[in-house]
Amino acid sequence: EGTTNREMWQAQTLCDAVLHPDTKEPVPVMFRVCAFAPANIPICLGMLMAPPTLFNVVFWQWVNQSYNAGFNYCNRNATSSLDNKSLAQMYLGATTLSVTTAVGLGQALKAAPLSAATAAFLGRIVPFVAVAGSNAFNVSVMRSGELSTGIPVKDEDGNVRGISKAAAKSAVTQAAITRMVMPAPVLLLPPVFMQVFDKVVKLPPRMRAGVEFTVIIACVAGALPAAIALFPQEASISVDKLEPEFHNLTSKDHTPIRTLTFNKGV
Repeated sequence: EGTTNREMWQAQTLCDAVLHPDTKEPVPVMFRVCAFAPANIPICLGMLMAPPTLFNVVFWQWVNQSYNAGFNYCNRNATSSLDNKSLAQMYLGATTLSVTTAVGLGQALKAAPLSAATAAFLGRIVPFVAVAGSNAFNVSVMRSGELSTGIPVKDEDGNVRGISKAAAKSAVTQAAITRMVMPAPVLLLPPVFMQVFDKVVKLPPRMRAGVEFTVIIACVAGALPAAIALFPQEASISVDKLEPEFHNLTSKDHTPIRTLTFNKGV
């Protein structure tokens, strides 16, 4: 009483932004969806604008995968759990893959018979290849518990109708695809844009850095939220794609259930 419909929707939006859908506990501020784009701005700037020395490559890939691991864990489907030892092993594996891919590709480019301009351009693409592959690996291993135990699937009334490994596979697959698509516009568009820009406009180094800085921020602000929204967090799946025990379910009015929903995570 005394609360308007608009205020109720605002409260619901706030809860959705802050609380984990499974545990109903607050997600740490840095790992909330609303913080994802701002947190990635310095990471993307470091990967794209820092000189590609061995230290910089290793450092920024480690920072990126560390943040991704925390984000994936905090926004996973929390109905399955992993012990700390497993989490540490998975984090180490994802970080190692990212760093070795970036360093290995960088060294391969140096050894390849390429012109300086071509090598410099391809060198700017290396972060995307390393990030895309390790992102998919990161989210897959950090959420491997869901694949082994399954996740709850619900009917349209919100009632849990069982635990499904098929739904877990769909959830993790969608999350992995999102993680592979996500860095593409952020890590590919700025190098391409700046290569074309440099041919058209000649600017002093500081002014050029300012232009590149602005382009990267614009890509992060526009592309990351769009990539996260590629699949809905509350996903639906046909019962025909689930285990046999879900094929003949009926609703409270005894009509056959055709689809069930699950928390995909982010």
